[in-house]
Amino acid sequence: MGAEGEHARLWTAAGSPQVELLSARFERFAFDRHSHEQLSLGVIEQGAEGLHMAGGTVVVPAGQLVIINPGQVHTGFAAEESGWRYRMFYFDTAMVDELAREHLGAGSVWFPETAVQDAGLFARMRRVHQGQEDSGDPLTAESLLLDGLGEVLRRHARTGRVSAAGAPRDARRGPDLARQVLHDRWTEPVTVAELSTAAGMPRASLIAAFRQAYGLPPHAYLLRLRANRARRLLLAGERPAEVAAATGFSDQAHLTRICKRYFGVTPGAIRALRP
Repeated sequence: MGAEGEHARLWTAAGSPQVELLSARFERFAFDRHSHEQLSLGVIEQGAEGLHMAGGTVVVPAGQLVIINPGQVHTGFAAEESGWRYRMFYFDTAMVDELAREHLGAGSVWFPETAVQDAGLFARMRRVHQGQEDSGDPLTAESLLLDGLGEVLRRHARTGRVSAAGAPRDARRGPDLARQVLHDRWTEPVTVAELSTAAGMPRASLIAAFRQAYGLPPHAYLLRLRANRARRLLLAGERPAEVAAATGFSDQAHLTRICKRYFGVTPGAIRALRP
């Protein structure tokens, strides 16, 4: 991105396709409400990032880590007039669970704090991210990345799964069934009536319960699901026009708008900026 000194790079880690990386600086750009399927972890290098989340607004200043659990709905915006510069890791949940079993003895973890003050870990993860920009030595890059994530887990993770809204499992049965329909048919048109039938709930009640369980109404959840699938295909080198058709977007322009709103980069930039 070029306006007002803004820029963003998104690529896949050397030797580690389970990890995506973002390096960006934003001044006026703001992310729409969205979530990621991966564990998101970043270092704020300059300025401050603000996030609107369930429970309120979080501000993460320079020198701190930002940690967002998979599925946790949030925005992202400049919390200072000068904007913010940061580096993000997006860790596949299977990879996180594998390391959690090794380091914590439990395969399911979550992070209670979004803004984390840990100067030693901040410096370490910043160096790890910088090392991913040079793919000449993938063995070293991946080893440092795995060691760094292991330290993050040991210092700040908690074991067990917790829903973003804290809803009891029995109250989520209907939304869970509707969610499964969206995952099974994410490239197809889906109606509220179909979700209501699958969930065994009235339409209005389902939409409210779905939002409570997942932080987004069904239509926004499906859009996020398609966007995350598109992002993976773009990082694999697929052409934007083909990705738009394969992931249920009306056309390439629609995909471009969504990628910029959710990820801060255009589809062409995701593909072009892969090292």
